[in-house]
Amino acid sequence: MYLSENGTITGCNHLYQNINDRFGSFYTILKHGSDESKKQHELRYKVKLYPPTNLTVKLGSDSNLWFYWNQSHSGCVESEVRYRINNKTWNSDPVSTGIQYYCINLPSNSSLYEVQVRSKFGRNCAESQIWSEWSQPVAWGANNSTDVDCYVVHMEYVHCSWNKQGTPEVNYTFHGWFGSAPWRECTTYLSENGTITGCNHLYQNINDRFGSFYTILKNGSDESKMKHELRYKVKLYPPTNLTVKLGSDSNLWFYWNQSHSGCVESEVRYRINNKTWNSDPVSTGIQYYCINLPSDSSLYEVQVRSKFGRDCAESQIWSEWSQPVAWGANNSTDKSKPKDSSMSAWTPVMYVLGALTLILMVMMLLHYERVRIRLMPVVLTPKFNQEWISGSDNPKPFYPDYTERVCPVRDYTLVSQSSSDSSDCSTSSVTTDQTDCSIPMPLDGSDLSTSCSSSTSTVSVSSEGPEKVSV
Repeated sequence: MYLSENGTITGCNHLYQNINDRFGSFYTILKHGSDESKKQHELRYKVKLYPPTNLTVKLGSDSNLWFYWNQSHSGCVESEVRYRINNKTWNSDPVSTGIQYYCINLPSNSSLYEVQVRSKFGRNCAESQIWSEWSQPVAWGANNSTDVDCYVVHMEYVHCSWNKQGTPEVNYTFHGWFGSAPWRECTTYLSENGTITGCNHLYQNINDRFGSFYTILKNGSDESKMKHELRYKVKLYPPTNLTVKLGSDSNLWFYWNQSHSGCVESEVRYRINNKTWNSDPVSTGIQYYCINLPSDSSLYEVQVRSKFGRDCAESQIWSEWSQPVAWGANNSTDKSKPKDSSMSAWTPVMYVLGALTLILMVMMLLHYERVRIRLMPVVLTPKFNQEWISGSDNPKPFYPDYTERVCPVRDYTLVSQSSSDSSDCSTSSVTTDQTDCSIPMPLDGSDLSTSCSSSTSTVSVSSEGPEKVSV
């Protein structure tokens, strides 16, 4: 991006191709016809930061005066504070790396204190030899009770406030105007705890928005008049519609919207797995940012803010940070995450596979039941003839339908001792029948009186000794 002055090119803003090269050796060639000048630059010690922002002052509970500010890359940045009392000579104090506050001990209420801050990279990173510009001054003291601070809000209205030192004790009347236009009282006052602390002043003519703006703050006979140059004090709304997309080149692309895009430069900050934020500037007119080859196992979180760049009115005030957008393994609730979209594409396939699996299991279950029924037939419950178990006096005889052999019975007889030649003890005899099972039984039951062959056996029983059995 060339820079020109009175129609002649005087410089160039060269964008990084790889952010990791920003502190490496940088080579330039300046050509005009056959003339050529080549040079090597070591940029590690030549980094110029933007001025610190949001410089505020507060009288602490310890009765000391505390000043606070914001600066990106705070872990690597050291600052310098300068202050003066009652518009006298400036006094300077260094502030250590990473510190973004300053204290003036026991200030006098009858004096006016004015403070500014500037920053540069410190020894811990790349000890730059170039300081940023001084920040906008902030004042506190007896003569500063009616100090008015104004800036343009998104090219729509002028916001003015007079409560940097705390809520005023009285309600002031505010009047404002541009250039030679007639002054008019504020129509939209802002209040805090019932006390007026500011005003949103609407434009009468949109072309006056970068002109000199005059204010009068009145309370009775007390009146404070100030002139404000708003060209460098424009605060935009935060960027909107910040989205993330994993590109076909496997890089992570972030896109956003910001009105007045042709005049706006942006700053992106991102962090990985909730660690320290890293910031990168984005050139004027660019509304996208790329993170090379992200890891699916990490969580990426990104925010963007904007301000007017050098091509229009280089504002010193950044917008607020946009709403964050996240991408990565731990971002299951983010609808814009590519991983979620790929999973949603597989969802119908998973549903179909689940349905097929269910149908297959049902078919296998039915097949198993059919086999089980075939191998284990149902046992029928026997039915009894009621005539068999009825209380009739003459039940019908039962005729079996099968053959059973008849067993003849033999008699055993107890024999006394006197009738036994082998023992002197008294004996008794018992006669029993023994059945011979070799005789078949008729099937029709017509001849149940068939005689059985039998034999008689004699068993000798002694009254004092063991039994003797003779067969």
